[in-house]
Amino acid sequence: MNKTEKKIVQLEKQIQENHVTHETELLITEMKKIGIEKLPYSYSALKTFIDPETMNFHYNKHYKGYVDKLNDALSKKKYGDLDLEKIIKSISRYDKTIRNNAGGAFNHALFWNMLSPKPMKLKGELETKIKKQFGSFNNFKKEFDTIAKDRFGSGWVWLVLTSQNKLKIMSTPNQDNPLMNVIEGGGFPLLGLDLWEHAYYLKYRNKRDEYITNFWKVVNWDFVSKMYEMKTETRLAESTKFKEILSEGKSEKCGPEESEAVRVMFNVNRQTEQEYKTNIDRILKEVFHEYWADRDNQGNLAGIYNFEKPGRSVLNKLNTNYTVFCILLKDINKVIHSIDDKKQPINFIGKSPKDQISEITRFIKALDYFKFRIFNRESGTFQNLMRALVESDSAGEKREEITVSIINRFFKSPIATKTGNLGDEDDMLKGIDTKIEKDGKTYTGQIKGFKERIDKDDKIILKGTGKVKMYSTDWMIFQKGRNVLIFNKKPNIIGGNFVFPKDGLLYDIK
Repeated sequence: MNKTEKKIVQLEKQIQENHVTHETELLITEMKKIGIEKLPYSYSALKTFIDPETMNFHYNKHYKGYVDKLNDALSKKKYGDLDLEKIIKSISRYDKTIRNNAGGAFNHALFWNMLSPKPMKLKGELETKIKKQFGSFNNFKKEFDTIAKDRFGSGWVWLVLTSQNKLKIMSTPNQDNPLMNVIEGGGFPLLGLDLWEHAYYLKYRNKRDEYITNFWKVVNWDFVSKMYEMKTETRLAESTKFKEILSEGKSEKCGPEESEAVRVMFNVNRQTEQEYKTNIDRILKEVFHEYWADRDNQGNLAGIYNFEKPGRSVLNKLNTNYTVFCILLKDINKVIHSIDDKKQPINFIGKSPKDQISEITRFIKALDYFKFRIFNRESGTFQNLMRALVESDSAGEKREEITVSIINRFFKSPIATKTGNLGDEDDMLKGIDTKIEKDGKTYTGQIKGFKERIDKDDKIILKGTGKVKMYSTDWMIFQKGRNVLIFNKKPNIIGGNFVFPKDGLLYDIK
């Protein structure tokens, strides 16, 4: 080999080395952002389902394209380091470009792991749950196939675990994922099938039904089962850990006068209450979408479930708890002051009803802006308000138990029983806390605490009773210590207080 040939070989080697080094540097840079999930098998490994050419294009062009575009969009917005799953769960924060590409990156990262060249059979706890809920494994497959075939245009079909720990088959358009907080009735994805044309068209052309049928030959049931087990175990672990957080230490609370001022405002100026209630429910649904369940036909209302405990979460009481409202208000004002100490804090005390509405609008805007920072398990504000909600819920349960016990002791007979679970129709819509069997009749009762009784002329005014509204129960029952008042006539609501006619006092138990 002459000198010229040697030089050419050396140059080619150097060029190749530089090319490899450049590619490695690009990969390292990329992995510091949103990473690329490595394909766990060769392009030809799933030939019973898809051809090598499609897999190559699908992985290298489409999937990597989503990741590249996502990282580019995130860098332009200067969001900093972000976890892909957290982006998906809080997708309402981001624009359409990030939503589409984050969905594409996340969905495909899952999809590659949901497929396997090795034939597998479903077994274990997930198999039992599928058979129990769908009747049989074949019934489950048929429903999955039907929903997949019904998807018009691009999208995905999913098996998800809902916030109420139920399995559900659903479809999402484009690159949306059931975890996104903009998807109605979503859940935690266990199994998914890509229904975009690029996923199958080179092999199947327009025979999408055949592609759907062949999908079952390559499902990685081990991975799907681990996803299910991980999710159910994580909920339990999170619940245990979170209970420990809630029991730790003490934090700042609002004083009785502050809480009472907020209570009076909401009970007198109903528009402020409705504005707050509507928007706080919306914010909770956006932030805790994974735990949100819509109303079902079994009497369970819409709300957050299986968060800090199995069943309906105390978070749902955020929209009516005045102490927690006060905690949020104080902390929002601290943030406002830290950003701009010249800006007036949000204040409702001593304001006209019109000004209170303006202030509640400011408050909601601030909550919206800081919602993902406030409603975070690690947030001091969130731990504070959760502690207050848990304590309030526990106190309410205890009050109802004490009241029922006092009534039964007074009548020397177990005529009263505690009814209504947190979130069911009796509790939330009808306000029924107890049922009393007396003289062959059944009476429903709403139980509330009270702080002060004022007898004036032919009226009895009760103060410090929490939420004041008209209830449809037969009796209104109020408890303070060993004193229980039972009214069988409807009250008037004046100045945010219950005002009963004196002849409506059926029993004054002391």
